[in-house]
Amino acid sequence: MRVLWFTDNSSVGTNRLKTKEVGSAWIVSLEAEITKIPGVELGIAFTCRYSDVSRFTVGTTSYFPVQIHPAKSKFQEIKARFTHEIESEDIIQEYLDTINEFNPDVIHIFGSEHNFGLIASKTKVPCIIHLQGNLTVNGLKWYSGLTASDILRYSDKWLLVKGHGMFHYYYINKNASVREQRIFRECRYFMGRTDWDRRLSSVMSPGSKYFHCEEIMRPGFYNNHWTFPSGRKTFVIVSTIRNNIYKGLETIFESKKILSVNFPDLDIHWKIAGLSESDEIAQLVSKKYKSGFSDFNIQLLGSLNESELIENLLNANLFVHASHIENSPNSVCEAMLLGMPVIASYVGGTPSILTDRKEGLLVQDGDPYALGGAILEIIRDSTFAVQLGSNARERSIARNQPEKIVNEVVKIYSSVISEK
Repeated sequence: MRVLWFTDNSSVGTNRLKTKEVGSAWIVSLEAEITKIPGVELGIAFTCRYSDVSRFTVGTTSYFPVQIHPAKSKFQEIKARFTHEIESEDIIQEYLDTINEFNPDVIHIFGSEHNFGLIASKTKVPCIIHLQGNLTVNGLKWYSGLTASDILRYSDKWLLVKGHGMFHYYYINKNASVREQRIFRECRYFMGRTDWDRRLSSVMSPGSKYFHCEEIMRPGFYNNHWTFPSGRKTFVIVSTIRNNIYKGLETIFESKKILSVNFPDLDIHWKIAGLSESDEIAQLVSKKYKSGFSDFNIQLLGSLNESELIENLLNANLFVHASHIENSPNSVCEAMLLGMPVIASYVGGTPSILTDRKEGLLVQDGDPYALGGAILEIIRDSTFAVQLGSNARERSIARNQPEKIVNEVVKIYSSVISEK
């Protein structure tokens, strides 16, 4: 069975290219497992900005870099930014050339957010889109926390003039979501792991077939186990957030401020991995509330590697995920796998991965008061917190078994190939 992946990163190939990818950890984990399956030949096509990179192999996997062509002139670059252009469809022919070169039996496309899905209507090889998020819904939730007027008021004006930043990214997302809707209409097979993405695919792609499949987490989260940090007065919360407007940073800030003002005797420290003070969303929130994060014991840790993140999680009391929209956040799944109590927004596919009051607590997104109240529940009842964490780990161990997942993926491939 010859399988060709299309991704926006080079997975295990990043070690060869000496690049740092964000958000590709679970794809790396899947690659490590699927290459163990006898009879599977894997190829990975990925977009690349380096013109001097050609096809290469690592182990038994073949990697096919497809170069993203930059604007030919400074004027074209500026024009593209202000007209909010998305990737040109000219690159599709290069994708098709890669397909012809590798000659796969099945194509696995990671995400509907990129232009990879456009190949589904241009090749006879069956294509499966692995749903990660959804740009169409992201656009609906873009200004759930900070408003458009907030962005215009508090953004770096030079950033706006140059055509960068959250305000402009909204329109890029909007244009990309039109392409995404076309991709859904043209693709026949989808795979995912939540009721949310299953329902989306049934509406956005009538008559398509959906396969349920879980995802493999990073190895360190299987090998470590959280225990309640007893014997200290400081209560530590950890969150993982990227530099996106819909991840709920302002809700975290408001909730922490409410707790600090109303419960000054509680020594609560909130650590946020993935963000630094220089990130746009951090600057926007700080300007809106006219306060620094350190004023309320919020610490932005910046980008952390796997071991650094695990160390921070193991030393924390609680994991909080306050996003306004999600499918199946791996940050929540990883915290659950460690056996931590989790509080998360009741959004998207999150209710499919944890049950309220069983493996964690679910609260309304954008509600800093409900979030603060849920945090108080965990602080005041450590026995309940430990039980939530124990239930979370039990469910995650059963759900995220690497061997079980990779066998399910191969079974899906076989099913789609047989329908060809």
